[in-house]
Amino acid sequence: MIKETTILQGLDDEQTYESVDAFFTAHGLDEWRAKELKCFTDAGFDVTDSTKQMAEMSDDGKRVIITVAYTDQAEKDAIFANADAGEGPAGLTQYITEDHLF
Repeated sequence: MIKETTILQGLDDEQTYESVDAFFTAHGLDEWRAKELKCFTDAGFDVTDSTKQMAEMSDDGKRVIITVAYTDQAEKDAIFANADAGEGPAGLTQYITEDHLF
């Protein structure tokens, strides 16, 4: 199993959000998030399975934490085969951590 956790934070780190959806909406990233999730579901990955993927707000409401558990490298490669190359969503700071949600 390959577990990866990404933390996303807006450039204005004083803003707080009620939910993951509110965070993406406030940053104008609803469409980006839908495309990102589609890459997973198109590859047969169940984004609603909490043993495979979780997304939640940090305790202070400023950051989105997303943990994904891939079965293996082949599953990860299948998911990202159709993803747009790039640094991630504009207007956000993105970093990887070893502190997983599950």
